[in-house]
Amino acid sequence: DIAARSVDVMHLGEMQPERDHNLVSEISYPVSYRGRNGRDARSGGYFEFTLKCKPVEMVLQATYWGDERERSFDILVDNVKVATQTLKQDHPGKFFDVEYPLSLDLTKGKESIRVRFVPHDRSAVGPVFGVCLFTAKKDANVSL
Repeated sequence: DIAARSVDVMHLGEMQPERDHNLVSEISYPVSYRGRNGRDARSGGYFEFTLKCKPVEMVLQATYWGDERERSFDILVDNVKVATQTLKQDHPGKFFDVEYPLSLDLTKGKESIRVRFVPHDRSAVGPVFGVCLFTAKKDANVSL
């Protein structure tokens, strides 16, 4: 259960949570859509924030709106690219979550990480409607 494994949750587009997580941004704006707050970043901009972590394999989960399309961006953790995400109207009419596994190398010896969303040239990030960081399932990476 993700709730039981959650270490930190970031409510983007909300003033107090953004302050609490030391959000900094350029060419990035809070948005509200279908009753949910979020944040985007336009070409040339970014947003980043701090999440508490544990020194184990973690999973970063981000929530997007399924009708967004032609939006491509990178997600970095402590300046290391962990994913490239392209929104292609894959989930019309609903919010959806994407999970990005984080290796132990990114969290070992750390109590927090900086997560950064950066749009590709002439593109935009998200909007992102929330981010959660949780521990990976203990049996998820069993190698035979």
